[in-house]
Amino acid sequence: MQKSEIKVGEEYALRETLNPNEPLQHVKILQHVRGKKWKAEWIEPNPGLTDYVESQHLVVRWKGRKALLRDEEHARQLQEDNERRGFMKVSPLDNVLSQVFESVGEQGLSFNRGILTGSPDAIERVKERARFDRAKNSPYAYVDRHGTMHVPSAEALEIAKAFCAAEPSAVLVGVETTEREWTQKASQPGDEYIVSLLNEYRASWAIIRQWTGYDAAIAQREAQIQILERLVWDAIYALQKAGADSEAHRLRRAMQRHQD
Repeated sequence: MQKSEIKVGEEYALRETLNPNEPLQHVKILQHVRGKKWKAEWIEPNPGLTDYVESQHLVVRWKGRKALLRDEEHARQLQEDNERRGFMKVSPLDNVLSQVFESVGEQGLSFNRGILTGSPDAIERVKERARFDRAKNSPYAYVDRHGTMHVPSAEALEIAKAFCAAEPSAVLVGVETTEREWTQKASQPGDEYIVSLLNEYRASWAIIRQWTGYDAAIAQREAQIQILERLVWDAIYALQKAGADSEAHRLRRAMQRHQD
């Protein structure tokens, strides 16, 4: 806890280490000594014992311990789900999800270390914009005692894919801008470190473009161009057969300039 949150005479749950598996001890704060150091009396275990403790080891007011333990259990289950699904905290997919949720524009919404967090209202708005199937809600998502929602990587992945499909431009603007800026910087003296960032993030950007349908749109456009080119060449041959050599020559030159 922060020093400002601790009051003399109040009872707190204490952990001697910051490990969530460490059992809680019940103490009462008797006196502020200096800085982050406090004098405490133990209620359980070792009732009557007095000793000195530091602010960071007082994890919550004693009356709030059940909510803390509930949050820790939910967090444990969520993390186990991430591990079962093979989510890697340092990976192109981790970068992808961070970038997608950053582009959403919802204040306080973020994806970090395999968990999407934000207010329930913000996450609900993102799902609505993404036209997300509510039947896919993860049983491991939860709202903690502070009102923040935590969503595991599997559901966050599905939301991100749906959002990319629903609002591709919202996501692609950031990708294109960042790639353009980094590419320009990479050519500047002293900014060679950007090259490694480009190499790291290009895999992520490729995934985002795939989710937004960008690659499919490019392929479709190229196919349409090829169809139009064939039609123009057919027109050139038809003009030649009809004796309209000057018109055929004009179209042929235009095609050659386009292909060059």
